[in-house]
Amino acid sequence: MVNFFKMKKNLLIISPSTPQVAANAGDWRVVSLTKELAKSFNVSFMPLKYKSSAKYIKSLKNVKIVKIIRDINKFSNFIKKDKIETLIIEKYWDIPFDVCGYMSAVKTSIIDVHEIGFKKTEALLKIKDIENNKVYKAKELMLYKQADILIAISEPEKNELKKYFPDKKIILIPTCTDDSETNVNFNKRKDICYFGFYGHNPNKDAINYFIENIFEKLLKIKPEMRFYILGKGAGIFKNLHKNIITNGNIKDINGELSKYRVFVCPLRYGAGIKKKVLDAMASKTPVVSTKYGYEGIKGTEKYAVDCNPSDFAKAVFELYDNERKWNKISKDNFNIVKKHYSVKCFEKYVRKLAEYIYKTF
Repeated sequence: MVNFFKMKKNLLIISPSTPQVAANAGDWRVVSLTKELAKSFNVSFMPLKYKSSAKYIKSLKNVKIVKIIRDINKFSNFIKKDKIETLIIEKYWDIPFDVCGYMSAVKTSIIDVHEIGFKKTEALLKIKDIENNKVYKAKELMLYKQADILIAISEPEKNELKKYFPDKKIILIPTCTDDSETNVNFNKRKDICYFGFYGHNPNKDAINYFIENIFEKLLKIKPEMRFYILGKGAGIFKNLHKNIITNGNIKDINGELSKYRVFVCPLRYGAGIKKKVLDAMASKTPVVSTKYGYEGIKGTEKYAVDCNPSDFAKAVFELYDNERKWNKISKDNFNIVKKHYSVKCFEKYVRKLAEYIYKTF
C-alpha cells in the first residue's frame, strides 16, 4: 500500500466556534474529524468564536490552535508563512457566508456540509412560514460552489448535492458514534428519554410538541412513566411536569442512555444524520422516531413513524411493553451502528478523504 503521508502536508480547519464536550453533534464531528486528520496532516485549527476554557480544545493534541484572522490580506500572509495548502470549513448552523474570502487564499478548499440547511428549512416550511428562504438557499449553494470538495454527511445528502454540482467531488463522511457495547437488558430499564442540545431549535420544537401533544397520552396508560430530557440546555423544561426530569450535564452518553427503555425522537423538521439517534442505537435503546430522526441512517427507514400524537404514542407502547420486539430492534440497531457508524468506520472514511487530497492536489 502506498504511504501517502510520509511527508505531511499542512491543513487548516475553520470551525464556527470552539467545540465543547457533549454539547452537540456538530462539535463532536469537528473534534473527531480534526483528530483523525491530524494523523495524516499538520493541522492548524481556527475557531471563529474562541473560548480557551472549552474542554475539547485540550484534547486536540498535535494540533495548532490559531485565533481568528479576520483581515483577508493578513490571512493570506498567514497561509503563505505556514505553507498551508488545504482549508476545511466546518459549516454547521451559524457559519457566516463571508468565509468565501478565506477559500481563495488556499490551493484546495473543502466544506464539510454537516447538514444541508435549505433541506431543513424546506421541512420547517410545512409547519411555519419562513421569510427569505429562497435567498438563504441561494447563498448556501453559492458557498458550496466556491469549494473544490464537499463532504456530505449521508448518502441522501450526497445525492442532493450532486443535483446542483454534478461535476464537483463530493466525499461521504457520516457522523459516527461510540459503539462500546452495553449489556443492560430490557428488565433493568424503565422510562423514556430524549437527548440533544436545546440551543438548537429543532430539538426545542420536538420536546415542546411531545410534551404538549403526546406525553399525556402515555401517562393515561402508564401514569408512573417518566420522561427524561437530557443534554445541554435541558433546564428550560424543568418543572413543566412532575414526571419530567431534566439533566443538562451528561458525561457518559452511552451509559446514560442505557438506563432507559425507549428513546423518543419526535423531530418535526431537520436535516443530516442525527447523532443522538446513533447514540441511542449504540446504547441498545430502541428508538421511536419520525423520518427526520432516522434521516440518512441506513436500514432504519422502515422504523419511522408519523408525528401524529396517537400514532407516536402507540409506537412507544408497542416497544415499551413488548420484550421480544424490544430485543430484536435493540440488536438490529446496534448492528447497524457497528457496521456503518462506528469510530472504526469513521477512521476509514477520513482516511479516504486524506488519500484523495494527497493524490489529487
